[in-house]
Amino acid sequence: AIPPLLTSWANIAWRSVRSEALADATFYAQALMEEIKSKRFDENTVSPWSSSLGPEGGEAYPNYDDADDFNGYSDSPATSYNRSATVGYVSLSGTTWQNSVSATNFKRITVSVSHSRGLVKDVSLVTIVSAY
Repeated sequence: AIPPLLTSWANIAWRSVRSEALADATFYAQALMEEIKSKRFDENTVSPWSSSLGPEGGEAYPNYDDADDFNGYSDSPATSYNRSATVGYVSLSGTTWQNSVSATNFKRITVSVSHSRGLVKDVSLVTIVSAY
């Protein structure tokens, strides 16, 4: 009777650890997403919007002042967790958001978090923000 009990206990422990890692990854993704959304839409306060995405003029985190400064951002918010963000212009084509090579009034923000020991595959949050 002991081997099945030990196997059951090990499975429960694994699920518990994995659930905690998933909750942590989601928290880290939400925290970065909220930070990005709290910034201005663009470096320019009125259209035309910046055509280049990423930090301008030597800006460095944590002094980013607009959403697209976070394009290409990555960090490690805690041991074994890796977090990254991408920001890009998008346009609505029918019912689908498409990447845009030129500046539009909309940006897609994607934040992904993974766990280096494989407890969590990518947890990704995606949102669209508007200039207005």
